[in-house]
Amino acid sequence: MADYGGDIERKKLRLASFEFNYACIKKLEAKQKQGYNGWDNFINKESLESLFKEHTNRPLTQKNLVDITNFCMFLWNLLKTQKE
Repeated sequence: MADYGGDIERKKLRLASFEFNYACIKKLEAKQKQGYNGWDNFINKESLESLFKEHTNRPLTQKNLVDITNFCMFLWNLLKTQKE
C-alpha cells in the first residue's frame, strides 16, 4: 500500500532536500575559495538579478538549477532587510 504523505514520503523529501542543499553549499564554498564575494552587499543586487535572469533562460541541468537556487538565496538575503 502506498504511503502518501507518511513517513516514507517525508524521508524521501528530506533526503532530496538535503542532497540539493549540499550541492548548493559545495558550489558556494568552491566559488568563495576562488575569491568570489559580495553576495551580501546590496550594491550587487542588480548584477545578481541579471545573473539570475540569464541563468533562468539556460537549459535545465543540475548545475544550472544549483546556480539559480544560489542566486535566489543571495537575492532573498538582500531583500529580507529591505522593503519590497
